[in-house]
Amino acid sequence: MRDPLDHLRDLQKWRGAALGSRGASVPSDSIRGEVTRFRGGLDRRIERFGNAAEVWDRLIPQVIRDDTRLSGLSGGVLTVVTGSAATSFTLDRLLRSGIDNQILTGTGGKITRIRLRVGKVSE
Repeated sequence: MRDPLDHLRDLQKWRGAALGSRGASVPSDSIRGEVTRFRGGLDRRIERFGNAAEVWDRLIPQVIRDDTRLSGLSGGVLTVVTGSAATSFTLDRLLRSGIDNQILTGTGGKITRIRLRVGKVSE
């Protein structure tokens, strides 16, 4: 069986705790890379969709948004991927009830049409 103190030292090393000093050091295997990648993906999304993503998040209910992904914006057509035909149908009904016009005006004419497609939601 392994010595508990060795295990504790390993945990301190993995979690980034400084050994013998008061300040905590940043471990070499920190999540900094993951945060940087996430921020880069977020910046690309903002650059590609402009305020369309914000308008989408504001107008579409969370239950439906969880099963959708904004896939692309080309020539004023926003492509939205849904996880199932049921979500696609529900979203289509919601858009036809008037939210599509709110999205079109909310984006300042950047989006002229919304196209729905069933596919893989997670990238």
